[in-house]
Amino acid sequence: MAYYSFGLLVLSTLLPSIHSRPLQEPQPIASCVTSDAVRFRGTTANNVESFLNIRFGEDTSGANRFTPPKPFNYPAGTLVNATAPGAACPQPKQAVSTMPLFDNVTHMSEDCLTLRVDRPAGTPASAKLPVMVWIYGGGDTFGQIYDSAYDPTGLVLGAADKGTPVIYVAMNYRVGVFGFAASPALNATDSLNAGLLDQRLAIEWVRDHIETFGGDPDNVTIFGESDGATGVGLQITAYGGQQKAPFKRAILQSGSPMADKETAGTKSLRHTKQLTKLVNCTASTSEAELQCLRSVPMAKLNSIAVAYENKVGGNSGMGVFVPVAPSTFIPDSPSKLLATGRFSRGIDTLGGWNQDDGSFDTLATLSSDEDVFAYLKYEYPALSNKTIKHVMALYPVSSFPDLPSENISAHYFRTSRIQRDAEFTCPTLYTAQMNHKYSPESANYLFSLNQTIFRSAYAAANMSYLGVSHFSDIPYVFNQASAEALAPYATNEDLKLSSVMSGSWAAFAKTGLPSAGNGTISGWADAFGSGGGAQDQFLHVIGGPDHGSKTTKYDDLGARCAFWNSHEGFAARGV
Repeated sequence: MAYYSFGLLVLSTLLPSIHSRPLQEPQPIASCVTSDAVRFRGTTANNVESFLNIRFGEDTSGANRFTPPKPFNYPAGTLVNATAPGAACPQPKQAVSTMPLFDNVTHMSEDCLTLRVDRPAGTPASAKLPVMVWIYGGGDTFGQIYDSAYDPTGLVLGAADKGTPVIYVAMNYRVGVFGFAASPALNATDSLNAGLLDQRLAIEWVRDHIETFGGDPDNVTIFGESDGATGVGLQITAYGGQQKAPFKRAILQSGSPMADKETAGTKSLRHTKQLTKLVNCTASTSEAELQCLRSVPMAKLNSIAVAYENKVGGNSGMGVFVPVAPSTFIPDSPSKLLATGRFSRGIDTLGGWNQDDGSFDTLATLSSDEDVFAYLKYEYPALSNKTIKHVMALYPVSSFPDLPSENISAHYFRTSRIQRDAEFTCPTLYTAQMNHKYSPESANYLFSLNQTIFRSAYAAANMSYLGVSHFSDIPYVFNQASAEALAPYATNEDLKLSSVMSGSWAAFAKTGLPSAGNGTISGWADAFGSGGGAQDQFLHVIGGPDHGSKTTKYDDLGARCAFWNSHEGFAARGV
């Protein structure tokens, strides 16, 4: 993700905030139906009741730093003040330098394992509504549930208006070195992948407590974007499928269990070792180093870690500390877990990508075969020169246009497509294929988004080459096209897509069917025919001039994904 921020800095002046000022209304109270009689006082705004800063895990500081989360239980009879946002987990104060789509973090703490619950106003505890649990992205480096980019108001209201009301939940989880440190001592104590374990504990909290808020614990859908979708995928493969998943359905937007390079490599181990040196914690044993790391003040460790991430991960700092396999939570490489059916069965999935998901991660200056070769050699050092030439042959430059008005070569678009397929598209297809193979009773829906609300903003900055970039799905899924900051850029088509796309997400959460009439995307069928092979892939195009088209042959994905989803392709990415 070294070039991630390059494509988004243009929005810093054009889109100052997605969030609109709420209309404050009386505070609702949700009362627990358990014998503990715990109650939660929330707020109402714009006909949505919100319960914020609900603790699901203990403080992760001190001896709890880097350890699996410990469940938090409120004392019996507690009235919880859930009216104000809580702290974010340690991370950069700015998600990405000059990037406006995410709010700056004003309060962070290791006591950050909280979640929020949002529901239509007046929802009774007996409602049994479907539950949508959001996992934010951020390159395993940043993210918080109170970010205005993920304001659930439009999603919750839109779903209710369409007759498919839902309960929305989102959890904080540890990121960066706090969530994905790796060392022999951590491995020996089953303490790898703390951030993923945070997610799991929160989903289990939903299973155990959401009925209090009017949700159905037996109808939970987890959904996420980018590394949030990676989290969704890794929750599906969790424990090699040996533990029952606390959810029924899963939505993966621009991500999969195989999205993070070197999940099955030594990336987090190497970077944890380097950070240990930077904070002067090098010792004769891994246990002593871990004890020292736990003694470093949070602010100091976070500051040094962020500086290190920015140095080795580019301006974005993303993807430095990543999930680790093998481990208890991820017992083998994600590709092997999928290939051998070691994942939770019976999970309906909806997955897809944005048409130009690779544009942020591609240098705009690429202009020759030599440039592309060097770029791929840097991105995928495990590939031989011969294999890189084979990859380039799968993406002939003649298949891509130039953009002379912005001085962009066809080689840029060529490489952007390679990045999209390697990182997003092909892993998503493989995940759906394996789910169909080993869990044929499960439905699998695939999409390609070909529309972005950011089009005019990119054009105004002479950066229209970014196209339907990464993150383009978020305003539509959260039904935010009419939000104050986005409305000036939204076309009528954006407003329509925002409504129907969020509606389809809610419909899928309720019934497992994204096409449910009444303001949802129409004609969206299960991705696979009776054979279940590549020839049966059934991709639904969302948005743009091809909206609603159905195809079994799309962008030469068969041949291209045959490589990226091969042993050699998986090995090149360390997944």
